[in-house]
Amino acid sequence: SKVDECVFYRGKTIYVLYTDDSILASPDQSEIDQVIKDLKAAHLDITVEGDLQDFLGVNIDKRKDGSIHLSQPHLIDQILKDLRLDNDNVKTKDTPAASSKILCRHSKSENFDNSFHYRSVIGKLNYLDKCSRSDISYATHQCARFSSCPKKEHGDAVRWIGRYLKGTRNMGTIL
Repeated sequence: SKVDECVFYRGKTIYVLYTDDSILASPDQSEIDQVIKDLKAAHLDITVEGDLQDFLGVNIDKRKDGSIHLSQPHLIDQILKDLRLDNDNVKTKDTPAASSKILCRHSKSENFDNSFHYRSVIGKLNYLDKCSRSDISYATHQCARFSSCPKKEHGDAVRWIGRYLKGTRNMGTIL
């Protein structure tokens, strides 16, 4: 690919390589079979695992109507654990952020209490938003702006996103 050095094309087949994980996709199964045969003939050690169900932590569910559902419930579970929101009595939220509050520097506010690793959670939220949950994109970006010096309001906003994710754990992107 001219755009991504880890994406290769051969006929109708697309080959995506990420470190030691890869995907072959094509509308023609015989093309996939030929690419696999050629890779093995080149003495590459490959394992064919059948239909794609998971790639880099993203669950891939092919539906009967032809659509594909991408979700990351395991990453959401990690985020909830990091935020200490993984118990059953946590109240969930219906939106990724409070619509009535705009995050700003809050320079006169008290510092974030360090009850979770702010930057680490923001990184996980960024990965989640890029792969399967674009609905949290704006809220995550707003919180990420204050990663260098988070205040109490910023920590509360990240926890809000966590509460939203807890209530929408199995949602994702439909292609």
